[in-house]
Amino acid sequence: MEYMKEFLKNEDRESFDNFWENSQKLIWIDWREYDEDIINYIEGVIQSGELSGKSKDVDNEMGFDIFIEWKGKEYKISYPNKEGSDRDTTIKTLNKIIQSEYEIRLFMESLGNDTLAFVPLLKNEWEELEKEFGEEKVNYYFSRIDDESKMFDLDMDELFEILDKRKEIKNFFD
Repeated sequence: MEYMKEFLKNEDRESFDNFWENSQKLIWIDWREYDEDIINYIEGVIQSGELSGKSKDVDNEMGFDIFIEWKGKEYKISYPNKEGSDRDTTIKTLNKIIQSEYEIRLFMESLGNDTLAFVPLLKNEWEELEKEFGEEKVNYYFSRIDDESKMFDLDMDELFEILDKRKEIKNFFD
């Protein structure tokens, strides 16, 4: 978490690059990623020993279901489009399931790419960051994920609106 704290403290290009290139907390997810792999990537960072994702072949429109196993319980992900899975639903569902202990947030500086960065931390680690650097600053860079969140599902107009608003607030890349 050292690179993350350095970035939040300095908010400069060098700290950003160090965090972007070296952080062991960033998980890069491509829009074409297998959904069960996303779950396993999160486990690779949090290393709980109690989280896994798997796909099971079933007789439905998708031909499979995706399951999250957490602390010995299995949860089926319910996708709104019965013809296929999607990254947004997988990440939102996973975040809800593990939220008693962990929270996954979107690293907003990755927005606009087809590969987005996410950071899963213990809830108390997020609280410590917010206490040290301020909730507003932490949330500016690391957006909470809820039922209304759009990440991979943003259309271009929504994306540019968000990016323009963010530039009005802060833009250290100029």
